[in-house]
Amino acid sequence: MDHQGMEFTELIDKVKVELKNARYSDSCIRGFATVWNHLTDYMIRNGKTIFTAKTGMNFLEAGYGITVYKELDSKKKHCARAINLLTDYLLHGIIFPRTKQAIRTYHPQLQMLFQEYINKKRADGHSEDTLKSYEIYRGRFSDYLSSRGIADIRNMDEIVVLGFIDTFTRYSPSVIHNTLCSLRTFFHYLFQNGFISRDFAYIVPHDGYRQRTKVPSAYPKEDVETILKSIDRGNPKGKRDYAIILIAARLGLRAQDICDLSFNNFNNLKWETNTIELLLKKTEEPIVLPLLEDVGLAIIDYLKYARPDYEFTNTIFLRLAPPMGKLQAPTLHSIVTQHMRTAGIKIQDGKKHGPHALRHSLASALLEENTPLPVISEVLGHTNTESTSVYLKIDVNQLRTCSLEPPPFDWNKGTEVF
Repeated sequence: MDHQGMEFTELIDKVKVELKNARYSDSCIRGFATVWNHLTDYMIRNGKTIFTAKTGMNFLEAGYGITVYKELDSKKKHCARAINLLTDYLLHGIIFPRTKQAIRTYHPQLQMLFQEYINKKRADGHSEDTLKSYEIYRGRFSDYLSSRGIADIRNMDEIVVLGFIDTFTRYSPSVIHNTLCSLRTFFHYLFQNGFISRDFAYIVPHDGYRQRTKVPSAYPKEDVETILKSIDRGNPKGKRDYAIILIAARLGLRAQDICDLSFNNFNNLKWETNTIELLLKKTEEPIVLPLLEDVGLAIIDYLKYARPDYEFTNTIFLRLAPPMGKLQAPTLHSIVTQHMRTAGIKIQDGKKHGPHALRHSLASALLEENTPLPVISEVLGHTNTESTSVYLKIDVNQLRTCSLEPPPFDWNKGTEVF
């Protein structure tokens, strides 16, 4: 491919093909074509037939007054996007997604320390999800140090550490707990490796989060069925969402495990044995679940009539709009929440309302049916029954059997007053 320039009508035709392959809608492509028509007029007026990156920049400036890509209104953003599609394909032979993941940068010294710390945690066997969480916590700490003008970790003192901890008030108890734990391990690492002369881990308070009583967010079986019945399965999104929610509600799979389901060489769907077999993301333990009839039919309906014909991944559940690709766990949370609200399910303050709530609801339903705790542990993929025992807090029927008759109290007896 010529990285200097290309005949502009040929370039536009190639980009249109790429957009169609990426399953951009016809209306979206027509919107870009409107800008490209103006580009064609501009090229003809200026006697040009070859498009280059510089030509695109000159066109945006002459036609729309765009010289920088900040604080543009929606119309100018659309125009800039249309020209950037041509430039990206010209220079790289591909079109890039609209959004890019933000890259966090730190002060050079902090960057080195944070990266070495993450590398050590990775070598210790911590999961990538845990390491991503550490990055978030480290990032907040780095931002706080920067706001205090601290570029050298050796200039950190007790006041700085406690000041950072005071900023936690806007976070949930679980986030506060995880951040405090992460801080302690990071300060231990800095002290043990000689980066600081004092181990500040000992001034990081303990919040007692794990000792708090947590009640799982479960919904009655009737609410779960209402959610499923409310989903419009007459369109691709409804077929996909119904299959996803059914898997979460009937099998109790976590959001990430649902996202990871695929039919590659390690096909998770075993139609010959009517089972779903996978390696759980959280525990890295294998699990075999029954491929229930309604779950299997829902997956077949989605695969035959709704799944995009996208050859770059064998993942079962995909996005239905560009950029195409695998669904992410946060998206599943939004999907479940949307259908709960559509179904009119009341979501109480502080109560979870994503795929994990459906997992809790399954455990609750199994307890109501007097299913033994070890069986529930096996269904949910818990490595021991201690993790499952938390659901006993929502088993109202069993709790009633533990109730005690209150002792009699005679209001007429007591100290007489004269």
